[in-house]
Amino acid sequence: MTRTTGRTLALLSLLQARREWSGAELRERLEVSERTLRRDIDDLRELGYGIEAVRGRHGGYRLGAGANLPPLALAPDESVAIAVGLRAAAAGAVTGLEDAAARALAKLERSLSPAVRRQVEDVAESMVPLDPRPADVDLTVVTTIASAIAGRRTTRLDYTRRDGTEVRRVVEPYRIVHTPQRWYLVAFDRERRAWRTLRVDRIRHAVPQDTDFVRRQIPDDAVRQFTTHSITTAPYPFRARVHVHAPADVVRQSFDATVASVTEVDENSSILEAGSHSPDEFALYLGLAGFRFDVLEGGEVRAARAAAGERMTRAAAR
Repeated sequence: MTRTTGRTLALLSLLQARREWSGAELRERLEVSERTLRRDIDDLRELGYGIEAVRGRHGGYRLGAGANLPPLALAPDESVAIAVGLRAAAAGAVTGLEDAAARALAKLERSLSPAVRRQVEDVAESMVPLDPRPADVDLTVVTTIASAIAGRRTTRLDYTRRDGTEVRRVVEPYRIVHTPQRWYLVAFDRERRAWRTLRVDRIRHAVPQDTDFVRRQIPDDAVRQFTTHSITTAPYPFRARVHVHAPADVVRQSFDATVASVTEVDENSSILEAGSHSPDEFALYLGLAGFRFDVLEGGEVRAARAAAGERMTRAAAR
C-alpha cells in the first residue's frame, strides 16, 4: 500500500479484527518493513489508540483493554456486511429494533465512501423477501427476558394462548430460541412443574421477580430438540412418527426445524416426527418429499397415505 493513511487504517482494521497479532503477521499482511510497522503503530498511539506491545519470543501487538478508542475503522466489505445486516434488522420481526437499526444504518451510511455506499444500495435493491413478515416481537419483552435469563430471575408473564385465552404464568426462563419466522422462550413452569415453549410474540408483559432460581443443566441440543417437538408436533391434532430411508442431513434439507423433528438412526436412515391439521395434509406432505418411508406411528396418516395412493393409481391408469 503506497498511501500512509490507507496503510495506517488497514493496520487499525487488523488490530480490531483479532485480539493479538505477531509483528511478523502484521508485516506480511501490510507488506511493510519492521521499521514502517513501528512507525505506523506510533502514529495510531498519537491518535489515541491504546496499542500494547506483547512481549515474548516473537512479540506482537494488541489493542489495550478498556482503551479510549476512536470510532471503528471498517474495511469496505465489513461496512457492506454491517449495512446489509442493519437493513434486514430494520425490516425484521422485533418491534423497536427497526427504529434503532434504521438510526444506526443512517449513521453508518453517512460515514461510507460513495463507492461503498453504492455497493450497499446495490445489494439492498437486489434483495426481495420471499416469506411474509413474521409476527412482531416486542424488543422490551426480549431484553427483559434476556436479562432475567442472565440473572436467573423468575419472571411473571402475561401470555395469550393459542385459543386466545389470556393467562399469567411464573416461569424460570432458560433460553430464547428463534427460527426465521418465530421467536420462542424455553422456560420451566413452576406451577405445572414442566418445561414449556412459549411464543415470544404472544407475551404481552414480562416482569422479573425478586426470587432467583438454580439453573437446570440442559444441553443446548436438548433445548433445540424440545423446542422443535413443541412447534412441529405437539400443537397439532394429528401426529406421526415416520422411518425415512435417507440420511438425516438429507432429510433435514427438505424438512427444516420449523416443520419437523429429524433424528438420525444410522448413516442411511432417520426418524421424522411432525404434526398436521389433517391426515391427508400429512400424507401429501410426506409424499412430495420424494423419500421412501414407513409410518411407524399415526394410524390416520397411514390410512390417508393408502387412500391417496389408490387415487393416484386410478388416475394414472385412466
